[in-house]
Formats: sequence, C-alpha cells, structure tokens
Amino acid sequence: MKESLLTGIFWDAGLFLVLAAIVVPVLRYFKVPYALGYLLAGVALGPYALGAFAEHYPLLNAISLQDAAHVKILAELGIVLLLFVIGLEMTPRRLWQMRHLVFGLGCTQVLVSAIIIGSIAYFWGNSLEVSTLLGLSLALSSTAIVMQWLQEQKLFVTHTGRAGFSILLLQDLAVIPILMFVTVLGSDIEGPVSQFVALTLLKMLITVLAIYFVGRVVLRPLFIFANRHGGGEVFMALSLLVIVVCASVASYAGLSMALGAFIAGVLLADTQYRHEIGSMIMPFKSMLLGIFFMSFGMSIDLYFIFEKPFWLFASVVGLMSIKAAIIFAVCKAFKQSTSVAAESAILLAQAGEFGLLVVGSALAIGLMPQESAQFMLIMIGLTMILSPLIAPVARKVGMYFEQKQTVPIGREISKGKNDHVVIFGYGRMGQAIANLLSEEGIEILAFDNNVDHVQSGYKHGKPVYFGDATKKHTVQAANLEDAKCVIVAIDDTKAAKKIVASIRDQSAELPIIVRAATEEDLEMFQKSDFVHAISEHSHVSSTISRLALDHYMPPKRGDNPPI
Repeated sequence: MKESLLTGIFWDAGLFLVLAAIVVPVLRYFKVPYALGYLLAGVALGPYALGAFAEHYPLLNAISLQDAAHVKILAELGIVLLLFVIGLEMTPRRLWQMRHLVFGLGCTQVLVSAIIIGSIAYFWGNSLEVSTLLGLSLALSSTAIVMQWLQEQKLFVTHTGRAGFSILLLQDLAVIPILMFVTVLGSDIEGPVSQFVALTLLKMLITVLAIYFVGRVVLRPLFIFANRHGGGEVFMALSLLVIVVCASVASYAGLSMALGAFIAGVLLADTQYRHEIGSMIMPFKSMLLGIFFMSFGMSIDLYFIFEKPFWLFASVVGLMSIKAAIIFAVCKAFKQSTSVAAESAILLAQAGEFGLLVVGSALAIGLMPQESAQFMLIMIGLTMILSPLIAPVARKVGMYFEQKQTVPIGREISKGKNDHVVIFGYGRMGQAIANLLSEEGIEILAFDNNVDHVQSGYKHGKPVYFGDATKKHTVQAANLEDAKCVIVAIDDTKAAKKIVASIRDQSAELPIIVRAATEEDLEMFQKSDFVHAISEHSHVSSTISRLALDHYMPPKRGDNPPI
C-alpha cells in the first residue's frame, strides 16, 4: 500500500515535470501566462475532464490527475514561496518611497472594492461572514498574470507600471490579515469572539516579533559564515532552511505557514544576499505556484459550467466591470492621469490566485457551501483566463489617452527647423544621443510613442514629441526635406525596418543611422543605400576586446598604461 502511494506521487510528479519542461515553453512562445497555462492544464487533466474517462480508457489513467491530495501539498509550498518572495521585496526604503501609492491608492482600492463586492454578495443571500470573505478575496487581482505582462511589455518604469505594482503590492500584503480572518472564522470559539480575536492577534504579534528579532541576531552572521566556508549548495540549503523554520514556527503557533514565510522574506530583504536568494528561489516558486494553479484547475467542474452558463457569464462581466470602475475612480482620486487610470482599471479587473486560495480555504473548513464555492472558483478562473485577452486592450486604451494628453504632432512642430537631426526613439540610447548632439550645438527633433519618455524630454527642455514613427504622419511631421540625417534608435527590428522604408518614401538620399540588434539585422540594413547600421553588440564586444588586448600586451616604453 505504501509503495503504491509512493508510486502514485512519483507518477504525478513526472507529469508536473513534463508540463514544466514542454508545455510551459510552448505557452511562453505564444505569450500565454504560465499561471493560466497551469490552470488550464489542471482543468484538462483533472477528474472532471480526462480523468472522467479514465475508467473506460486505461491509457488516460496514465496521463490524467485524479487525486488532488498529492497536488495540494506542493500547491501549499507554492503559496509559501510566493509570500516569501513578496516579503523579500519589502525593503523599508522601497515601501517608504512608494508609501503614497501603496498605502494610499492600494489600500483605498482594496477597502472600497471589498465593501461594494461584499455588499452585493450579501444582497444575494450569503451570510455576513461569507460576504465579507468574498468581498475581500474578489478585491484582489492576479499578481502572477499582471506582473508577467508588465515585465514582458517593459512597463514597470511607466506610470501605469508603478500604479499597478503599488496596488498589487498592497493586495499581497492584505492576504496576511485575510488568511488570519479565515482562520478565526474556521475555529471553534468558546467564549466571546472579541476575546478570541484579541488572543489570536496577541499570539501573532508575539510570534512575529520572536521570529523577527531572533532572525535579526542570527541570520546575518550565519549567512556570512556560510558564504565564506560553504559552497553554493550550502547557501541554497540555508536559504530554504530559513523559510522552513519560519513557516514551521508560525504553523506551530496556530498561524499560517505563508505568514512565517513572509516574515522570513522581510528578514532577508535588508541583507546583501537578497538578490542572490531571490534568484535561487524564483524557479522553485514559479513551478510550485504553477502547481497551485493546477490544483485549482483540477477542482473546476466543467459540467457545472454547462449547467449555469448565463449566471457565470453575467458574474464574470459584472465583477470585472465593477472592479474596473472602482480602480479607475480610485486612481483619478489619487491624481493619476486618465491614461494610467484607464489602463490600470482594465489590467487589474480580474480576480486572482489569492481569491482561489481564500475560497478554497473557506470550502475546506465548511464555511462556504460546495455549490457556492464551485461557482466562485469557476468565476475567478474565467476572469483569469480572460486576462491575457484584455491586457493588450488595456495597453491600446492607455496609449489612446496618452495621445490625447500629449501635444498632437503635426507639421507645425517642425516649423523653423533647418539642418536638424531627427531621432526616432527617445529611450536611454535616444536620450544619450540627443544630449551629445545638443552639447555640440546641433538642433534635434525627437519622437517617441512612450509618454514617459516624451515628458522626460520636456522636463529637460528637449523638443520631444509623442508619435509612433511607424505611422506615415509622424515621419511627415519631422520635416525630413530640411533635415541633415535621421537616427533610428529603437530596439524593435521590425518597427525599425518599417521606419526606414517610410523615410525612403519621403526622401531617397537622406542619410539614415539605424540601431541593429544582431549581425543579421546589420547585414539587412546595410543593403540599402545611404543607410549606416550600427550593431550595438559588436561595437561593445569590439571595444571590450580592444581594452582586454591593451591590458594583455605590455605597453611600449614611453606609452601610458591602459586604463
């Protein structure tokens, strides 16, 4: 019996590894978030899809997941590591820098959303406890999906990225008291509720302070010793040990393991090892968190969807509309621009992984009926499935309002320009080029489709305008007939090719200097007349190699030593 159980666990672990090694890269190739991929895999391989036919088709028994017990153990570890990584980001300096957005914007969004959504849940006949839990859990968005989108689109440095990250950060912090609230509701209380809550808070405070102060005394010298006298495996083992010990202490004190892991992350956030620890833990966190999504995918009953399609559809649309309206209003109340408010509202409209966790916990302790919990799990899952589809819409809406907020481009902006240099792309490279040319007294005219880059140029007195250089009217606004040359300083090869072609439609002999990402791009651009392509990688590598050779070759007598 024991051997059979062990075989089952290893077989399920093998399926997880297959998904991680094969399915996830395919999903990333098609720009599908890994969290969503694992969720769909759980639905497809779970007991309500392929698993339902396993009795009739033995082959399906080998590739389906029917026992969720094995999965949920790993799923809990995924949540523990997620909270640890969140704690690792909680440096006091970072929180202080973002205090207005995190504790102002984020806190208001969670509270307002929880009150409105909870009131609607209570109106539909749920108890006060269940309504409160639903309001709090559905107020949270998906950190895993939204953060991946912001990272892929390079939006972290934008105003939308900062606002979205601040809201998600506060939502992640709110998970701790929400999970404690679930624990209180699921406990057999003898005596006044207020006394029980007070004792629970006191126990949590003592546990947190004990872990924190003991950790402050022990961890730093321990990591220094391990770093000096141990290898990489010792460093990793010590990092995992800190998580396990903190999570176990919190669990023994009657608190959640996730809270202990969060405290462990906060403890290590102020050390010089936080980046190294984060890079080691991240792969484990991603895979185990993926299994968390898979476990909830397995619990979704597809037959339930076919029974109540209208109410599920109406609930999904209603929830996302309500959250989007609340986030938009809160962002405007905190003086965010219309573009930031609109894009953040659409991007964060879904429910998230912590909503799945809270509803699942409420179901496990008998606080929520099976049918209601199943409805909520499916609704949350559907909002997450829709997220990759609405994220590009959010970006387009944000860009639309950005164009409305910035000075519209037109022929009049280039009046008086003569012998100027046109720069398409005002990122880091474009800004550096513009500064060097301006120092030499050369007149420039720059365009970028990122409003933050445009506003940065305005602040420094540079003639930078909002415009997409792949569009014909932007190129026309640059007054190419009076320009000396054009510099294409963007890192998107496909867009750069379109810009070069558009310039050539306006002027056949105007010199063009274009940034090439690879050697293939370099050869492609150099086939055109009057186009000078610069490969950034080859330029950097040749410069570094030349300096290395200067250090390798002994200097001749009278020569200055290399720097």
